[in-house]
Formats: sequence, structure tokens, C-alpha cells
Amino acid sequence: MRPLSAVKGFTLLEVLIAVSITAMIGVASTQLLSNVIDSKQASEVRSEQLVSLQRFNMVASRDLEQFINRSIRDAYGDAQASLLLDSGDFPLEFTRAGWRNSPVSTDPRAELQRVAYRLEAIDSEVCEPALQRLQSWGVTEPEHDCLVRYFWPVLDRASDSVPQAQVVLEQVERLEIDLLVQQERKASDGQSAEISGRDWYTAWPALQSGSDEERPLAIRWRLTLPALGEIERQWLLSWGADS
Repeated sequence: MRPLSAVKGFTLLEVLIAVSITAMIGVASTQLLSNVIDSKQASEVRSEQLVSLQRFNMVASRDLEQFINRSIRDAYGDAQASLLLDSGDFPLEFTRAGWRNSPVSTDPRAELQRVAYRLEAIDSEVCEPALQRLQSWGVTEPEHDCLVRYFWPVLDRASDSVPQAQVVLEQVERLEIDLLVQQERKASDGQSAEISGRDWYTAWPALQSGSDEERPLAIRWRLTLPALGEIERQWLLSWGADS
């Protein structure tokens, strides 16, 4: 039997130091893992926001780049201009071409389409898809509005024509739309035209002034998004004769 004094072991102080070091490593590892998970979630949310912005850009560009100067008749039978800016139920409403038919359709429809854009409250029924996406991103108490695209199944509407809705942006703080309009004055020969000025308009149709004719050249959108700040887009408009 070995003498008791010859038995080797750890002192209480050494054990406490070892436990402390192990605990510190565990806490640091947990914090590091938590930071990695948070960074991954933030990256995924930002990626989804950019995808949403790209979807808006694709939809809006597809509509505005195929704008056509074709007036319509509303549900009351009244004529409406091909483009309405802050002049009706929607901040922006216009006619576009390029609404392609299905190649296997036996009942082809018109290839012109009437579309409109409007901000809606985030807690409204039409914004339910946007609310669900925001909640999946971890936004439990969303604010501001969602941007909705409306389109009608017919061009000249009847009393029972109801637009269909499509959410194109989940959260928008502010939306401003204006038109770059060119004033043209007929020359003395009555055929050629002289440019007398260009201005940005916040409403359309505008009142004609004097002998000048006004023709929209471009449309500008300014959006303020909570995560991405202010974004500006401009599109040229092909403004021919009303067809």
C-alpha cells in the first residue's frame, strides 16, 4: 500500500480554473454560432428583398415599355385617356400591349390590357401575400403599405368588370410618380412642330394651354423602401396617335 502523501491529483483551485476555461469556451462558441445564424438569416432576408425588388422592376418595366396610346371606356361607358396619373381611383392607370394569348387557346382575347398601380394598407386583404412573406422574413409587426398591380380581363369595361390583383412590392413607405411632358407648337407651315418646353407633371391628362400640344416623353417613379432607401426608375413612353 502506497503512502497517502504519495497520491497525486488536482487541487480544488485547478479544477475550478479548468471548469471556468471550459465554460468560457462554451459561451464563446454559443455566441459565435448565434452570430453566424443571425448573419445567415439577415443575408437570406436581404436576398429575398432584392428578389422582390427585381420582380417589381420586371413587372413595371414590362408594362411601361409596352405602353400604347389607346383610350378605353370605363364601367359607365365614359371615355378614359390611355394614361391616367392622379386622375381617378388609381394613382396610375394605363393601357399596354403585348398581352399574349395562349398558343393553344380556342377563344383568343385582345392583346391589349388595362393595368393600374396603387398602394394598399399592409393589413388589407389584398396585401395578405405580402404580409405572409414579411412574417416569413421575421417581420412580426410590418408597417407602411404594399404596392399592388391591378389588371382587367377586358379593355373596355362593363359594369361587372372586376380587376385582378398582384402584389409586386411588400413594403413601401412612399411612392411618387410624375411625367416628363413636352410642349410642342405648330410651325407656320402647319406641318412641322417646334418644341416650346418640357416640364414634369404630377397629374395627367393636363389642360391644354394656348396653341401648344403636350406629349408625354417619359415616366418617373420614386419609391422609398424601409430596407433599401429611395429608388428612382425612369421609362421612356412611346406616345403615338390615339388608336
